[in-house]
Formats: sequence, C-alpha cells, structure tokens
Amino acid sequence: MTNSDSARIKALAKFLHVAATLALTALPIIIVLAVSIGSAGVDNLRESYAEVQLPDVIGTGTLVSVRVLEMVEIAIIAYVLWQMRELFGFYKAGETLSARCAAQILRIGQGLVTLGVYGILSNTVIVLVLTLGNPPGSRTLSISFTDGDVGVMMAGGLMVVIGWVMREAVTAAEENRSFV
Repeated sequence: MTNSDSARIKALAKFLHVAATLALTALPIIIVLAVSIGSAGVDNLRESYAEVQLPDVIGTGTLVSVRVLEMVEIAIIAYVLWQMRELFGFYKAGETLSARCAAQILRIGQGLVTLGVYGILSNTVIVLVLTLGNPPGSRTLSISFTDGDVGVMMAGGLMVVIGWVMREAVTAAEENRSFV
C-alpha cells in the first residue's frame, strides 16, 4: 500500500468515524423528538399500516408492544453503527490488516444479517399484534419482506464472508512473519 493510499484510507475513515458517531448521537434524539411531537402515537401507527384492517381501538398495551418491537430494530442499527465506528477508528489510526479489523467486519456483517432477518420477522409480528383486537376471521398474519430487507441481508452476508477471509489473511500473514 502506497503512502497516498494510506493517507486516503485514513482521511475517509476519519470522516466515516465522525459520521457514525453523529448517527449514533442522532438516534436517541430522533426517538425523543418523535415521541414529543406525537409521531409515535396511534395515528402514526394507522398511517404506517394503512393496508391492514386495524381495530377501531388500539390499546396502549398494543401500541407499546409495537414500539418495543421497533426499538429492538433501532438497537440492532445502533449495534451495527457502533461496530462501524470502531472499525473506522482502527482505520484512521492506520490499522488495516489486523485480527481486530477482521473481527469488526465480521460483527458488522452479522449485525446486518440480523437486521435483515429481524425486519422480516418483526413486521410479521407487528401486523399480528395490531390485528389481535379484530374479531375472529379479521385477524391478519402477513409475512412480507422488501428488497431493502434482502439487500441488507446480502450486504451483511458479504461482510461476514469478507470478515472470515480477512481473518484467514491475518493468520497467514502472521504465520509468514514467524518464518522470517
């Protein structure tokens, strides 16, 4: 790797480290803001799930259950952002081909796969929870996924494989250094 490549990696990593830090900081602020302006209420829920026949009255327990399921997704996003922030921290310090970087890449990939799978499962559970208040025969079990869910899972799978390959490369490099 040339000095200009190293400098470019460090500069981009520094920018991405700041961006990940800002995103992590923004998450709780956005949540508090959404709750304070009423965007986390029943009306917003009805808009988000307009294609589903919801009961006339959505109880507080149902609303809280749905919001808790959504918070789990936000926690997974925060985990992935934290892992990315750590990786960019290593890169901006000049550490690129190391076991720590490989482990971070692997964790990012695992987090993204988890996020994609959770996106599919949570939507199914949320629709079921929302329609439990409907009379029998009007309840809905909707299993769906978006191209976003698939894309996140594929990107996560790619990151997992890159993490595994990088771990093998680090091991091989360490073995080669021991022979010299």
